[in-house]
Amino acid sequence: MANEHPFQTLFESLGHLPVAHAAAVNRQAYEILYDILSVSVDKPGRCILLRAPRAGHGKTHLLSRIQHHLGASHEFIPLHATFGCQIDAATVIDDALRRLLRPLPAAGGLCVLDLVTRRLFALALQPLVGSGEVPCQDREGALTALRTRPLEIFDFHHPNAVTAHWARENFEVLGQRFSVELAQRCALSIREVAFWVGALFRFVATPAENSVRLRELADVVHGGNPGNGVLMERLEALLGLLALLMRVVLVADNLEGFSSDEAAALRLAAFLGALRQSVERLDVILSLNQDIWESAFVPRLSGGLTDRLSEVVIELNPLTEDEILALLESRVPGLGARVLARVDRNAAGTHARGLIRAAGVAWLKASAMDAPPAGPSAAPPASPPESAPDEIPAPQPTPPTAEVAVDSPFQIAPESETPALAPESRPVAPPSAAIGTAPVAARPLAARPAPPTDRVEGLLRQFLERYGRGNR
Repeated sequence: MANEHPFQTLFESLGHLPVAHAAAVNRQAYEILYDILSVSVDKPGRCILLRAPRAGHGKTHLLSRIQHHLGASHEFIPLHATFGCQIDAATVIDDALRRLLRPLPAAGGLCVLDLVTRRLFALALQPLVGSGEVPCQDREGALTALRTRPLEIFDFHHPNAVTAHWARENFEVLGQRFSVELAQRCALSIREVAFWVGALFRFVATPAENSVRLRELADVVHGGNPGNGVLMERLEALLGLLALLMRVVLVADNLEGFSSDEAAALRLAAFLGALRQSVERLDVILSLNQDIWESAFVPRLSGGLTDRLSEVVIELNPLTEDEILALLESRVPGLGARVLARVDRNAAGTHARGLIRAAGVAWLKASAMDAPPAGPSAAPPASPPESAPDEIPAPQPTPPTAEVAVDSPFQIAPESETPALAPESRPVAPPSAAIGTAPVAARPLAARPAPPTDRVEGLLRQFLERYGRGNR
């Protein structure tokens, strides 16, 4: 149906797993990026420049799949530009908290930030127990519990969580010791680490069902209108604390708003460079098109900033013929070659979005050509209408016995008349490690409601009249 054709989705959103995926497209870029990010939590981070010749080459698609496959061990934080071209400490703090406040499934209202805070407190308490500063009868057992069961140990709302209740009663002193230990681990300001330790304690100590804790956290972070310098230190402390537990990846995508503002591009470059210097384990991905990089960033950047932003450069390339066919097959399995034969190659170009747009045009045209006549039956009339007596009806071939399961203007049922298509190549797992998640299959068209039998037979007869053996 024209309203639900498989090429209507042209744009994707970071963080939403794509429905259709062709493993051959941008495969090398995927493997390089996967290997760079698949390192242990204690390794230094990188600044990665993901660059495409123009818009529509699949940068967001690639980043979404990386996020999906590494999400269990990494925290990907998409950066949103306010007013189209403003990314600073205040906006990134909000972006980070937005990610951390997402609810956990079947967790009674708990969010990711609850789990992060409990793990941080358990990490900070371990050296105090190990040194004997916090006495306990079974020191080794206590250390093992803090390492393996931090979520239970610091459950402030469970009546049997003895350690959590002891920490609550003594937090005025214990919070200061936590701040010192965590600040030493991430080599950041004790003052701002202490700010987050206090804010996070108040957050997790408030029952999860009490929505006021979200507003109180926002008020604490932005209360008093702190200046840019204070907010920058708070952001560095927050990211540094997170990086003690997981790989943290800032992703700056959809930066078209910077195309006409060189000053904003310079501020973004300086801001990301400063973050990378302060938070050693932080990874940053700058996703740009070549024209924006050259027009907005290159003219204003010093050599040092350019080197920092392009510490690792990953280039996306135009589609090859095999990749073009694989991309179409991901949307319409088994029909990619037939769709490609009717695509306007000049309009499509060699980038994914252009090809999908051109394929959608071809699909709609074919759907209009093969639409059944109006009336109770989709079969063509046995004789020409009276209003056109001079027209000669086209010969009606005998319909094949095979059923058509896909409502598609490019479907041909008899396998004997259809040229064989090469099977879609299987995705190649990155060499460093198996991803552990099966590649995303294209949405099968057969999953749509099957059209009525008389309509299917009518479509099939019309298609064979136009594209059957006699017309080739």
